[in-house]
Amino acid sequence: MKNDNKDLGEKKSLSDQSLLSDLIGAEDEIWEAMHFDFEVVEEPLGLKEEVLNFVLESEDENVTPWGKIKTLIQSVRNQFTPLTTSLSAAMLLGIFMLTTPLIQGPSVEKFSEISATMKLNVAEGEEGEVYGQAFLLNKSGKEELVVNVFDFPQTKGQEVYQVWLIDNGQRQSAGIFRPDKEGYGVLTVDMSKLNSFDTIGITLEPNTKSKQPRGKKIVGT
Repeated sequence: MKNDNKDLGEKKSLSDQSLLSDLIGAEDEIWEAMHFDFEVVEEPLGLKEEVLNFVLESEDENVTPWGKIKTLIQSVRNQFTPLTTSLSAAMLLGIFMLTTPLIQGPSVEKFSEISATMKLNVAEGEEGEVYGQAFLLNKSGKEELVVNVFDFPQTKGQEVYQVWLIDNGQRQSAGIFRPDKEGYGVLTVDMSKLNSFDTIGITLEPNTKSKQPRGKKIVGT
């Protein structure tokens, strides 16, 4: 029995080392690709190490996973264009979802899988560089929608941003959010009580009571 446990431990260690090697290789390839981004000013010292530490460090009880992702994405977007930042966001989320079960140990039964990604582009007629991404996740058999947005203007008074899921012109509300002072916002949605959809839109609503869009569209797929 002791030998069996030892063998299992050695296999898990080798598996983790192999995964780490693969992540380093993939991260290096993406990092090199970023040099073709014509708005790069200077590669921030230590950012590559931050990305790897993000997936390897022990959990901090005072920092949520989305908080970590937000911090790293903000570091990247200070140096690169929105396109590269969006690719980096997808990479970070993918790495986090794939490695969290290994880091946390056997208590996590299943991996999270990113089943779809959708880019949120600025709506026609809107100014500014607002943008975002949405991810559909299969998490232990449960489907979730995660919406991340960047550079959104601050809301005023009772205003909120509302996410709409659209199927053949029919809209259903997925939830509301307000961005932080830096324009970053995130919304996580349990899809079990919502219908399937083809596209996503985000509008600026006067308050939280909108059953259908009343405000202007900010971004959409």
